[in-house]
Amino acid sequence: MLQLKPMLNDFMRCQIKNGASASFWYDTWTLLGPLISVVGDSGPRMLRLRKGATVSEASAEGSWRLPAARSPEVETLQIVLTSTPPPSSSHGEDQFLWRKADGSFGPKFSSKITWEYIRQHSPHVYWSKVVWFRENIPPTAFTAWLVLLRRLLTRDRLLRWGMNVPAGCVLCSSGLETHHHLFFECEYSSSIWFHFARPFVTGPPLDVHSVAALLSRNRLDPKASSVIKLILQSAIYLIWRERNARIFTSVSTPAYGLRLALDRLIRDRLISFPSQDSSPSVLQYYFTFIRPP
Repeated sequence: MLQLKPMLNDFMRCQIKNGASASFWYDTWTLLGPLISVVGDSGPRMLRLRKGATVSEASAEGSWRLPAARSPEVETLQIVLTSTPPPSSSHGEDQFLWRKADGSFGPKFSSKITWEYIRQHSPHVYWSKVVWFRENIPPTAFTAWLVLLRRLLTRDRLLRWGMNVPAGCVLCSSGLETHHHLFFECEYSSSIWFHFARPFVTGPPLDVHSVAALLSRNRLDPKASSVIKLILQSAIYLIWRERNARIFTSVSTPAYGLRLALDRLIRDRLISFPSQDSSPSVLQYYFTFIRPP
């Protein structure tokens, strides 16, 4: 909580009206910020105002009620208060304001604006819209994000960490397991990717980063773009899940079964996006290219 207070002071201000809600010492209601940070811990004793006092307790009959200054800090505080109207019950309730995108303050809190202020901005990646789009499925988008960052715990990474694991791909048994091999150089995974991608993209690449670059670069029809990105993410997600199932449960699914699962995953997602006008929905668009495997 102590670490959050400085951050809170940067994003919240209090507009004094009746002074009944605002903390005299800890809320930011003057240009000086929280007054306890100006006067110090001895401030409540010098001003004879308890730490939990509200702003209204520092005034009486429409005037500020504070003892004579006994330090330069208290003198500064009192100078600032001379230009600050005292609270009055006729003004209504105190109003807490939040920082807006332009740096000013308003009555509404926005988690998005606050996050943009406090987050550490990273360089923009070309494939961001391939991962994050309206129709994405959160688990598949997250897995695709990890793949494009090369962060999945593939066997080549585990071997580099000194772990004693087999190096081969459990899907095709004919290559070393890496991100590039699994998506989609592997014979098993490429058969699934080709089945769904070919109707939408001529000669779809066999490397996931090349696919992401192609989708980022090409100006596809919005429906086609959504469908092919959803196919890419779903294929990545199901292939990775199949890989884990073969390693940890010794249960395997043939490529035909995985194609059925991918088709069902896409249908179930697209059915929640009906057409908003007389044009075909995204699911109907998908049906014009893909038939059940």
